[in-house]
Amino acid sequence: MMAVNMMGRGKSLDVEELVLRSKEGKVSDKEIEQVAVLLRGEHDDEQTYGLLYVIGRSLSRSHEELVAGFLEHRDHPTVARLALQILCNFWDLTEKYLDQMQRFIDCVDWDSFGEVRQMAISSAGYYLRDHRRSDLLSGLLKRAALDNDEALERRFATEAIATALGYPIVETLKGKESREQWAAEVLAQGHARLATEGS
Repeated sequence: MMAVNMMGRGKSLDVEELVLRSKEGKVSDKEIEQVAVLLRGEHDDEQTYGLLYVIGRSLSRSHEELVAGFLEHRDHPTVARLALQILCNFWDLTEKYLDQMQRFIDCVDWDSFGEVRQMAISSAGYYLRDHRRSDLLSGLLKRAALDNDEALERRFATEAIATALGYPIVETLKGKESREQWAAEVLAQGHARLATEGS
């Protein structure tokens, strides 16, 4: 059981139990405020991910600044990835964080395994379904290019472009041969769209 002490008052929060309840929307406002206090203060860094997840699932946008502060959590890119997911996917605040998203797509030196970049790529695809932003689309096309040695990243980027173009998600489940043809079509359409938007 993961528990954290609440400001030395003898009270503790069971983080695992909070995470489970947060998925069902059963965390009280008082508990959310306790979690926010812990995230702002000194606490066991191993708990950060769970505590941040609880804030994110609460949809309590009053803590946007707190969550945004974790976008630069260099020691734990997984936490930065979750912060981006909360802001863009859970809270639908992508518009405010486009510059950070683009920076993560372009790569930051501390995102060694591309965890934040993958989230940025995926989120950009959803954003571009209803918006135009040529720099984001260009970044996705660069990541999806065949000369990118990172196969998983190419796949994420191609799927994000497909999302931006309005393809149904089932299209990404094709077999290898038909998928390669599909991916080529997606990239061609992505480049065509970029040409109309300006590079």
